[in-house]
Amino acid sequence: MPRQLLLYSDAPVFGGAERALIELARELPRAHWEVTVVLSEEGAVDPLAQLMAALHVRVVRLPAIPTLKARGAFLKVWRFFVQNRFDVVHFNLTDPRACTGAMTAAGMALRSDFVVTEHLPRSVFDNMPLPRRVRSAAARTAHTITNTEADRSAILARPWNSSQVHVVANGVTDDGVLDPERRTRARAELGFPSEHFLLVGLVGRLIPQKNPDLFLEGVRRVVPHFPQARFVVLGDGPLLAPMRAKAEELGIAQAMCWYGFRNDARELLRGLDLLVNTSVVEGMPFSVIEAMFAGLPVIGTRIPGLLETVADHASGVLVPPGDGEILGGAMCAALSDRARLHRFGLVGRERAQLLFHARGMAARIASIYELPAAVESAHA
Repeated sequence: MPRQLLLYSDAPVFGGAERALIELARELPRAHWEVTVVLSEEGAVDPLAQLMAALHVRVVRLPAIPTLKARGAFLKVWRFFVQNRFDVVHFNLTDPRACTGAMTAAGMALRSDFVVTEHLPRSVFDNMPLPRRVRSAAARTAHTITNTEADRSAILARPWNSSQVHVVANGVTDDGVLDPERRTRARAELGFPSEHFLLVGLVGRLIPQKNPDLFLEGVRRVVPHFPQARFVVLGDGPLLAPMRAKAEELGIAQAMCWYGFRNDARELLRGLDLLVNTSVVEGMPFSVIEAMFAGLPVIGTRIPGLLETVADHASGVLVPPGDGEILGGAMCAALSDRARLHRFGLVGRERAQLLFHARGMAARIASIYELPAAVESAHA
């Protein structure tokens, strides 16, 4: 009989951390695990709920708990845990502050400790007294999953961490071999049916963490040398309007293409020639792994999460974070040699198949579920 697994997220948006839930729910063997997913009631995660339903996963919508004084939301979540029992409860954290209200409610209702994934483990609480609900959540966390050894070290250094910390790289399902016809369809969907234009992409939520202004600084240095280049932005967020205004200010608006949030962003990646990631901090970005599976070279910043994903000068190029001059130079060098771009893409695909397949990610996480204190005591 399958064991009952709860995957819990209270994120108000559908981003990379939430993408991890899809891959995990898709790849865990149904013969062993019956998965329920709790998602926020916020409308921005409706596409995530729809994708989960398409995977035949039970979806429950519950309110986020902004503070423990939000009694209505707290009681609703508490009742859910009283009325539903699970063998393993796994909280998916966009950062260490996420889900702590729900974890407090669950701790009052359950006899088990939790598994958590921290996608951005750097915390404002690392060097300050902990709020009550963070103390409660930390005390009930038996196992913490993170993406890199650097992030594992950061978590272990917290004086309030008592969990075992495991490194599991993010993974995605391989959606097929490189196919020229799929590339042609993706380019047509982006509005570029011919191969005349070079398409450079930025994919993700437009928030300070992603540092989209750096992308524009790189574009500014590329445009004079590559008039046939177009710069594709797939994503939305609070910095979209300021980013568009800055593109006008820099005189590069004519080269920019804005598509907003797209459910088919992974397929559209196949139409690009190069992906750029300008983040100042990352866990392990799914857009980069998806690009690698699509045979797409990547230019990224030299930060944890990208250091482990992109093989510098083999599957792409890593540049110092925050330096528009060096980024622009790397983009120009990449676009000037299509044969090199192609080689980088092939290496990236091989690397993704070896290191970042969702099946391997799910298997490693499932093994953590079997460790002591991960399993709900009533069912042990």
